[in-house]
Amino acid sequence: MAHAAARSWALAALAALLCGSNAFVSEWRAPKRCTQILRRGISPRGAPSGRPTPLVVPKKEGPQWWDARNSASPVVKPPTEPNGQWRMWYYGRAGTEWAKGLKAFLPTGRIGCATSSDGLKWRRCKGPLEGGAVLDPSEDAFDSVHVGVGDVVQLPNGTLWMYYFGGGLDGLPNQGIRMQIGLATSEDGLKWQRAEGGQPVLSPGDEEDFDALFVAWPRVLPPWLTKGVKGIPKNQWYMSYHTAKFESTGLRWTAGAAFSPDGIHWKKAGPVLGPSSSGSWDSCGVGVRHLVVKENALTMLYEAVDDRGDHACGLAYSEDGVVWQRQVSSASVNDVEDVPGRAAGGPILQKGEDGDWDSRVVGTPYLVPPLGDVWGPQ
Repeated sequence: MAHAAARSWALAALAALLCGSNAFVSEWRAPKRCTQILRRGISPRGAPSGRPTPLVVPKKEGPQWWDARNSASPVVKPPTEPNGQWRMWYYGRAGTEWAKGLKAFLPTGRIGCATSSDGLKWRRCKGPLEGGAVLDPSEDAFDSVHVGVGDVVQLPNGTLWMYYFGGGLDGLPNQGIRMQIGLATSEDGLKWQRAEGGQPVLSPGDEEDFDALFVAWPRVLPPWLTKGVKGIPKNQWYMSYHTAKFESTGLRWTAGAAFSPDGIHWKKAGPVLGPSSSGSWDSCGVGVRHLVVKENALTMLYEAVDDRGDHACGLAYSEDGVVWQRQVSSASVNDVEDVPGRAAGGPILQKGEDGDWDSRVVGTPYLVPPLGDVWGPQ
């Protein structure tokens, strides 16, 4: 593939938890541990332009689709061979309500799929469910109100495992908030079957635990991807997820981790990355993340929130998935030169300028590796 997106790290990012949005792609120019991201837009002819432009837009292909109101949080998988199709799974919904007639307070609801020949121009795939969705809430299980995709892992035999999250009628202070993580399988990416009898594979902790409110937005690395990371036990799956807690100063987000011998039965490793000091860009904590293996360590691109409620994305690194170090840099996506007064470890991707489509918030990142890493030497 000749396009620059096939040779550089790509970041598919959507607006954050409380705001419906559209997807866009950014190019991560830095091959090593640095923090320069260049926002890329798509011109009418499909070539890169200077201004970022949405790639998946609600109602673009008609109001009959399952995501006619909002599209959010993509999981992007490049083709496994040259000239193959890119695939994206994401969540959204058509109206303001979830299942059971509950008013939605997150952009979750249902899950759908889109495909692309180049990673830039996408078309929705018509799934087997109403409006073309591929996974809906269940009838009466833990995920009976809303669902969202967390990650998709392709097994060596080609079967797809989707780690999703969902909420039901229980939960305080709002129904739907007690989210849990489930597993579904598919042979084609469109028709999905819930595994484990539709029961969750990871549930919230006890009342005194850091993740008592919910566990959601899982990102999963199978052992064949982490075998070079010395700190991760051999043949163990790794999951990163996040939760939140109501404190006297407001809502605070924290990332947790879990390990598994088979990708189904998980043991939690506790909180691994949480709020930083007051006044920092990530002072209210760490939300949706994505992980990749790079240089025999884990790289985490994470969404975080500051005291004013602004969302941005930053980097952290770990050699074992439990002890994380925030990246120390003052570079920013909006100003790739150092910005006077910007704190070390600051964000690498921030919301757009007033009038831009992403001027309110950015978040829920997903990294796509260079295609040479997927296909091998060409």
